[in-house]
Amino acid sequence: MAGKNKFIPGLKLSRMLFEEEISSIMEDKFPNLQYAATSLGPCSEILGLDDKISMDHQWGPKIGIVISDTDYAKYSNEIMKTFKEILPPNFKGLNMMWAKPGIDIHNTNEKALYNIYITTLPGILNFHGKIKQIPFEDTKWLGVSEQHLLEFTSGEVYIDNTGELTKAREFLSYYPDNVLKYLLMMDWSAIGGDWFPMGRMVMKGDDLGLRIQTAKIVQHMMRIAFRLSKKYYPYRKWFGTLFKSLRIASKLEPLLLDLTQEGDWKKMEEKICNIDEILLNEQNKMSNMPKINIIPEMESNGRHYMKFDYLKIRNKIFEDLKPPLNLIDKNAEGQWDARNRILWESEVGKWPFVFLQKK
Repeated sequence: MAGKNKFIPGLKLSRMLFEEEISSIMEDKFPNLQYAATSLGPCSEILGLDDKISMDHQWGPKIGIVISDTDYAKYSNEIMKTFKEILPPNFKGLNMMWAKPGIDIHNTNEKALYNIYITTLPGILNFHGKIKQIPFEDTKWLGVSEQHLLEFTSGEVYIDNTGELTKAREFLSYYPDNVLKYLLMMDWSAIGGDWFPMGRMVMKGDDLGLRIQTAKIVQHMMRIAFRLSKKYYPYRKWFGTLFKSLRIASKLEPLLLDLTQEGDWKKMEEKICNIDEILLNEQNKMSNMPKINIIPEMESNGRHYMKFDYLKIRNKIFEDLKPPLNLIDKNAEGQWDARNRILWESEVGKWPFVFLQKK
């Protein structure tokens, strides 16, 4: 546990540990072993978002040593035994016995506890979404939690003798164009779904429900902004923080904040349409996306004040999809949000999205 020691960002601390301690141990004790050393996975420091408060639990240098399956069977226990024997109990003034019973997931009676682990590329991919091998087809992308894709492609790689880990991170760096189209189609459909009952809520005097729906729409819009920026978005603690780092956020954030504070339902719908136009214009700038033009209109059926044709967006994108994603029923949304609630190893691969193939 860190106590009152000076804060050092986790990624910086991990790099120091590798360069000053681990690299020399590997060179001296395992000179012919091909390996990669990396800091990736869950926790705020991998995203560069840790601070002094982060030091209260599950915080410290985190390094994975990635070796081949054959070398893992031969050397993994020996490498860990060597680390435990040689690594000092204190590093940069920080007590490496930072496990906190009942809070941290690690418990140990060793003289020094570091979150250092030995793994293989298949092992580390399996943790991040039950990925068995790469490359893989487009439909497989849809079964992987976006949080795990972010965790695998964030952080740092300190050394990679074979280049296999680097190649895997490059492949998973962002969705292929066809998958991105599908995800944007689903996000626009989600806005349309949460837009649908707003007018009826107003007629029944459900102000709270209206605000909840508006907040959901804001979240969907932010997700689209991440997509247009070709950035994975994180789980909810850092969702807004990383949104601010997007190029488009400087234009969108004031409008989204204004929308969340609006009390007039007609102005709410006008502002939603205005933001939709901005997002759609940004999407039309992408070379891989179909060009879609929609002009918001006044609604006359009594259910809404404004009309924005979300169905047209969904259908136009669907028409532009390539196999095999164009074989998925575009109306089958499944439990779409569930795939991004998956954070921990025990949950990987359990989200219940169901693909309905066209007959």
